[in-house]
Amino acid sequence: MPISLRQLEAFVAVCNEGNFSKAAQRIHISQSGLSILVRELEQSLDCRLFDRSTRQVSLTEAGREFRGPAARLLADLSTAVGNVRGLASRQHGHVTVAAPPLLMSRLVIGMAARFRQAYPHIALTLRDIPSEAIPAGIAGAEIDLGIGALPEDHGEYLVEPLLEGPLMALLPAAHPLARRRSLKWADIAGVPLVTLTPENTFRLSLDRSFARLGLQPDIAVEAAQLGTVISLVEAGFGAAVLPPYGALLPGGGSAVARRLEEPEVRSEIVMIRDRFRSPSAAAESFIEVARAMSAQLADRLPEGTPRRRASPRGSFVRRAAAG
Repeated sequence: MPISLRQLEAFVAVCNEGNFSKAAQRIHISQSGLSILVRELEQSLDCRLFDRSTRQVSLTEAGREFRGPAARLLADLSTAVGNVRGLASRQHGHVTVAAPPLLMSRLVIGMAARFRQAYPHIALTLRDIPSEAIPAGIAGAEIDLGIGALPEDHGEYLVEPLLEGPLMALLPAAHPLARRRSLKWADIAGVPLVTLTPENTFRLSLDRSFARLGLQPDIAVEAAQLGTVISLVEAGFGAAVLPPYGALLPGGGSAVARRLEEPEVRSEIVMIRDRFRSPSAAAESFIEVARAMSAQLADRLPEGTPRRRASPRGSFVRRAAAG
């Protein structure tokens, strides 16, 4: 039995809603009609996609495997139809961009403002989520573009470097080390540190960097968000090690960023999208804005802060996650 687009639409709706009744309402069909479509799809695939009970609906292993490709297929079809109807003119459409909260506030919102000015009729959704959550959103066709750290499984995605640079130390402006132009890792290990919580990708990378150097940092305070870390430093709780984009915009003068050296550990900000899904005209428009703004920003930044990074990748002393 051939698989129909309506069957895929029913399957993805149940995945997203976690409930047959809500999924039926979402695609404007009766619940019995939706159940028939899902059952026909399962017969075509010769496997069960959902485990059903009176209380909940959950995906089987086969269902989890099938969800991403099905969602991407429907998203591609929607994009193709939209382009045929006029999206190629870049006057209409929708794009969803995700980034970690600090990067969203310090870089992506500026990109969004420029994008809105150039393309006022394209709807834009911004999602501030951790870097490690972006790949799943792209795989599920919920996110068009992600801007953040290089994913560990980056071979599964199209990754374009935007900016790269050395890790930075952030210190209260009155701190004795703030008078130096650059700092060594041994310097920063010898003062109380404010860091992200241990499960954070950037914190894990930071711990590995200290361990490789045989240094034991003095962790004074931990926080879940990088923005909170910066606020704690500004309030005098200690120093911090930041990804390069932590110094992209000046603060209120209560903290200063200094380059970390000996060794230099570099980090990069990348743009991520689905390898198997062509970007819509709306997404292409945002990509162009992101590229142009990254290049202009790199040209204006002082020495030691992030630079525009061109492919192919170069080789650096060491590399860390971007946060």
